[in-house]
Amino acid sequence: MARSTPLAALSCLILLNCLKPLISWPANDKHASDMSQPDFDQYLGDYLKPGDTVALLLDYDGTLAELTSHPNLTQMSDEMRESLRNIANSGKAFVSVISGRDVDGVKEKIGINNIIYSGNHGLEVLYPNGTRHNQGIPKDVADNFDKMIDHLNREVVHHGSWVENKRVSITFHFREAEQKYVPEMAARAKEIIESYGYRANPAHASVEGKPPIQWNKGLAAEYILGSSFDPNWRTRKVLFAGDDTTDEDVMKMIKGTGRSFRVTKDKDLVTNADYKIPSVDAVYHLLKWIESRVV
Repeated sequence: MARSTPLAALSCLILLNCLKPLISWPANDKHASDMSQPDFDQYLGDYLKPGDTVALLLDYDGTLAELTSHPNLTQMSDEMRESLRNIANSGKAFVSVISGRDVDGVKEKIGINNIIYSGNHGLEVLYPNGTRHNQGIPKDVADNFDKMIDHLNREVVHHGSWVENKRVSITFHFREAEQKYVPEMAARAKEIIESYGYRANPAHASVEGKPPIQWNKGLAAEYILGSSFDPNWRTRKVLFAGDDTTDEDVMKMIKGTGRSFRVTKDKDLVTNADYKIPSVDAVYHLLKWIESRVV
């Protein structure tokens, strides 16, 4: 009888691993297998039991809807919307969407009434009953807002770039700009934004200009959870999914108590999330899994 060799044993192990379907991998494991079929039981089965109450926090662009060349073109699929609505109506789930869009814009895109929307990376909160909570912006900075937009439009809007006015913050988009102009226009946009007292942060094919206040999606999530879900929310079940660097603040905030997913295909990306999932479609499978637990 032939003796087993180390190479044969390794080949067998690889074959067994390849046969095991994965939807996610440990967030910072560069050697993890590619993902195929959803199996969220493996990652959340021991955390969220059938009938448990859960707080579900989500980003919108790149998470619930595919990224597009222009924000106006993004659409949430009917299937995604139906699953999110079923979760929100289950009586077992608290749902909030925290987006970089302005708060009315993200509510219009999703169109579900009984969830809490937060816009401008948490600066605005819109409740189901129509009441709002906005973080205060210093008057001298707010007075510079229109001047900043005018300056950006005059100097760096060209060859496909444009400025999105979100009322209390802006995004300078260059996804459709000619690549040879991008480094210079992005650097100059950052300088202009900062010259008017706003913070300039890199994002997906864009530079965001935000008021200089100590606030982010993580602090917004903490405020929403504590004021509208449960003051002792750290003892409850909390899930979050997002695709951008601005979502890392939420992942960091719930780390150790909640569970979070970074939507990315980049295995080398280091993240505060517990797991990575590769696509908006994988987020849909995540929602369907949650729906099976709470509905």
